[in-house]
Amino acid sequence: MEFFTLGERLMVYRKRAGLTKTQLAQMADISVSTLSKYENDQAENPNIDVLSNLAFALDVSINKLIVGVEDPRARKTLTGLIKVNDE
Repeated sequence: MEFFTLGERLMVYRKRAGLTKTQLAQMADISVSTLSKYENDQAENPNIDVLSNLAFALDVSINKLIVGVEDPRARKTLTGLIKVNDE
């Protein structure tokens, strides 16, 4: 099973927020070119400051942006999301 990349998640959350690349880039204080590279997985992952700005602009947590889920102990399976206990 293939998981979404950071770039794919960025694009999905941006579109859900109804933002253009230009709008999100301005909100995150990055260039449109850089955002396009992130969305196309053609650049190194953004640093924590950029991730924070992107997450804030998209109204999602940094964890959800990076991992794809709110709970870092959750893993995606074919049947959906399940919690993985640390015990």
